[in-house]
Amino acid sequence: MFILSMNTLRRRLLAGCTALLLFFTSLVVSSCDDLDGVIPFGPKPTIRISTSPTLGPYLVDKDGNTLYYFAFDVAGTPNCTGACAARWPAFYDANPVVGKGLDSNDFATITGSDGRLHTTYQGWPLYYFAPQATPESPNVREAPGATGGDNFGSVWFVTKPNYALRIARATVTNKTTNQSSVKSFLVDSKARTLYVFAPDRTSPTTQPNCIGPCANVWPSFFESGRVLPTALSSNDFGTITRPDGPNGTTRQQTIYKGVPLYYFVNDNATRGKTEGEGIANLWSVATP
Repeated sequence: MFILSMNTLRRRLLAGCTALLLFFTSLVVSSCDDLDGVIPFGPKPTIRISTSPTLGPYLVDKDGNTLYYFAFDVAGTPNCTGACAARWPAFYDANPVVGKGLDSNDFATITGSDGRLHTTYQGWPLYYFAPQATPESPNVREAPGATGGDNFGSVWFVTKPNYALRIARATVTNKTTNQSSVKSFLVDSKARTLYVFAPDRTSPTTQPNCIGPCANVWPSFFESGRVLPTALSSNDFGTITRPDGPNGTTRQQTIYKGVPLYYFVNDNATRGKTEGEGIANLWSVATP
């Protein structure tokens, strides 16, 4: 009888210990789930993802301050200096710790022409927004969680972690007329310039009108994602089916406002290059 009582006691103690273990495990898991963008039990991220109902996911610093990109920085070098730098201070973190959903390999450090250090994300320098209340007042960085700099001047945008396309702005030279002008244009997630072909506008029923040898020089662009800067509308994008896929199959091509998008091989997949602008008076950068 004594032996049976001891066995019963052991079973009850074991059941109690198991219940306590499960209870404390659930507390730990629950706590970890509440840490948005934070690495459990590790150092607090200095760059993480925040979310807005209107903007979706975007990058912030450790205090929740929004990080922006500048369309003029398409080549990967900072172009906001002088008075611009007072309104848009550079973000710099010597040893960034990235939060959930970010890859540390996407971050680097560069030095601007004014000597300021910048942290870059996917090659784009990062900035804060520090507006003035009045022309005479000092620049004050916006509060954590604010996104007042998004779409500012149509050249400043929050930095989203997974843009499919971005808006860039730079001086481009028409290769036929040799005339230069400043233009905004579309680039892919690696800042490579996208182009449109004039016959695709004039003969839309036969799109794409660049096939065969033409397609070797002007490869088609396709991206299924629709993560875009605020100034672009996902409704303006779609796809067409090309007949020249591998082994006699078809393939997809992204269109913007009804016109297919292309790369130019002589850009050598280099960010910000616009060597295809104005060629034969038929090709131009894709403008928003």
